[in-house]
Amino acid sequence: MKVSIIALPYNQNGKGVGGGAGPASILDAGLVDMLRRDGLELNEPQAVQMTAAEEAQYGDWNRVGLANGYLARMARVERDQGDFVLGLLANCNGVVGLLGGMQTNAADPQRPLRVGLIWIDAHGDYNVPNTSPSGMLGGMPVAISAGKCLPRLRKQSGLRFPLQSPDIVMMGLRDLDDLERRFIEEDEIITHSDADMLNQSPEIDRTMAYFMERQDVIYVHVDLDILNPELAPAAGLPTPGGLSGLELGQTLRHLLKYPKVKALALVSYSPHRDDADFTTRQQVITAIREGMQGILDR
Repeated sequence: MKVSIIALPYNQNGKGVGGGAGPASILDAGLVDMLRRDGLELNEPQAVQMTAAEEAQYGDWNRVGLANGYLARMARVERDQGDFVLGLLANCNGVVGLLGGMQTNAADPQRPLRVGLIWIDAHGDYNVPNTSPSGMLGGMPVAISAGKCLPRLRKQSGLRFPLQSPDIVMMGLRDLDDLERRFIEEDEIITHSDADMLNQSPEIDRTMAYFMERQDVIYVHVDLDILNPELAPAAGLPTPGGLSGLELGQTLRHLLKYPKVKALALVSYSPHRDDADFTTRQQVITAIREGMQGILDR
């Protein structure tokens, strides 16, 4: 199986800003050559590129949807030819586009593929506009994907049909808003703790067995603030606790060995916040290299 890397450098602030600079920084560190030395077969990386007219359009949420639409189309092409998609994304808003690419059934657009989302993040991102204390779009993408809010943005992003709550698993949550926590509990979304990941709990394998029966395709999404901010201060929204890059990688390796996992994305690395030794980037690359070994374990 070949691996296709797709970079999404766009966020609400434009291209290559903040976390939007993360994908290029990770690639510039030699990730492709490292993965090839590790035994993986890689295509040349691609990056989402909007037109100048699209970049100038009014509305930052609108531009997020446009960029996600490109991501969805690119991911679908790679999935259709049997490649594994490794996404390097500016932030969590890209999840909607990558889900759209995994869901689309080119042979019969009215019969979408059933996609399971494994959400690895310190945060749930399950708020809607009238429950979010901050109003930040980055706190809503799982709720958007589940059809709870902003349907236009979801459809712009290529995700025509919202996920159902049994299609979502959340891992590593350690910072939830009160109403967000209530929504997750009411929707009976399966959750696993940091400890479950660290110990490779049998509960995770039970969840994966359930997903293997239910889903056509599984997508693993990682917000890098799952990492311990003492080790990775330039990842996501720093939240006390979390994993090392190696511990995250070991979890990903365990998940990626399941053959229906067709995509992995890592998001929200901000190189301008990293130290002179690029300590955070080293943790991220360790996680990617260890995790991608799961494909070779199949």
